[in-house]
Formats: sequence, structure tokens, C-alpha cells
Amino acid sequence: MLSWMSKLKRSQFGGVTRAFKRFSQLLINSTAGEEKSPSMPIFLRALILAHLIFPLLIKGEGEAQTVPSVYRFLERAQESGPFAGQVTFSTGRFGYGPKGGLLIGGRYGVHVSGPVSLEGVVGVVQGERDIVSPGRDEGDRVIGSADIMLAKVDANLRFSLTGHRAWHGLSPSLILGGGIAFDTAEQDPVEETLDAADRFELGKTFVGSLGLSTHWYLSDQLALRGDGLFSLSRLGTPPGFSDSARGFEGVEKAEWVQGLSFSITALFRW
Repeated sequence: MLSWMSKLKRSQFGGVTRAFKRFSQLLINSTAGEEKSPSMPIFLRALILAHLIFPLLIKGEGEAQTVPSVYRFLERAQESGPFAGQVTFSTGRFGYGPKGGLLIGGRYGVHVSGPVSLEGVVGVVQGERDIVSPGRDEGDRVIGSADIMLAKVDANLRFSLTGHRAWHGLSPSLILGGGIAFDTAEQDPVEETLDAADRFELGKTFVGSLGLSTHWYLSDQLALRGDGLFSLSRLGTPPGFSDSARGFEGVEKAEWVQGLSFSITALFRW
């Protein structure tokens, strides 16, 4: 790049030099023959010379002051790739909700317009939860633990803070979305010892998400993405935990619990 710019500047300088020599010779000749040919005075010839040389000098100076932009427009509109991370959940008033665990899955996104993109996310949380018996005294209600295989399907809106371009290769975004989660793991044998009214079942629950993400564009086709999301979901209360005969009072049929997740995605763009 430097060699090419040097050649261009030498070429421009050489053109100015040749023009200057040519018109200098014309000025000398006009001076020698001014008495014989007064039709074009020396002043007029000098004015023509300045008119031709000045634009070349201005052009060379403007090119030397060019500053590369810190922004890069993104030509590709679609992306997809696998992700992995960690998620934690609050377990509710009685502690029988999922605790969280390893988060893995995949995502697909497409740019819509301006700073807005749509994306679909499918993930699985592998972890565990406590098995809680409402028939025992408080502080001694946990009788075991069960594995969970929590499947999640989400649809998100992503709002890029830099539009459809990157700043120094980075593009931070705001994420807003929602989806459904459900447990696909089989029931633990320990839990089968409880009455049906005392067993917790996650079922299908709505999950709302809000958070931040950042793209790091390694090339036109490859990028890394980091996400940090806050989520809210509902846990249903088993009937046994609202039985007034057991001393339970003011227990809601369902409660909101929060979650926090962090993940890294490897993206291929096209």
C-alpha cells in the first residue's frame, strides 16, 4: 500500500514538474520575443500556468490527509452457529425448582432493517433440582435430587447499537425475547414415593428474556458472540404445598422465578 501511494505521489509530482518546465520555457521564449509578439503578455502566461498546477497540488494534499473509518459495514445478513454457557435459576419459595446447569444449543439470525435483527434459539439446560416433600418439617423437606433436561425454544429481537456495521470489529446489542421451556427428563424413582399431589412437575412454562450481547467479527464470514441474559419464568405450585392442614398459608398457585445465563456462540455468516 505504501509503495503504491509513493508511486502515485511521484507521478503527480512529476506531472507538475514537467508542466512547470514547459510553461517556464514558454515564458522565457515570450520574454525573448515580447517585442515581436506582444499579443500574449507574460502575466497571462503565468496565470495559465498557475491555473494548471494549483489543482494538482490541492489533489495531492487532500489524498495525503485521508483517514480510514473505524466503522465497517456488514455485507452479510444471515448467521448461525452453536453456543455453550452456564445458567442459574432461583428455585422458588420451597426450593423444588430447577437450579440451572450447563447450557448448550444453536441459534439462527437474520438482519431485517437498520439496527433490527430476528433470531431463533434452541437450547438445552442439563442440571438438577431438589426433591422436596411438603409432609416433612421445614428445614428437613429435601429428600433427594433429580436430574433435569430442560429444553428451551426462544424467538428474540436484537437491536444493534452500531446499526448494521461494526466499530473496530465489535457490535454490542440489546436482546428482547420470549419462549417456552419444558423438562424432558424422566421422573426420578425417589419422587415416585411421594403422593401425586406433592410432586413438582415443571410442565410447559413461558420464559421472557432481556439482556446484552456483543459480536466480535473475525472476518466477513466468521464471528464470536457473547450473551448475558436475565430471564423470568413461572413455577406451578403442587397442591400439597398449599394444604392449610400442614400449616401452609398464603401460597400462590404459581410464582415467578428469575434466571441468569452467560453463553459464547461461534457464528458462520453468509
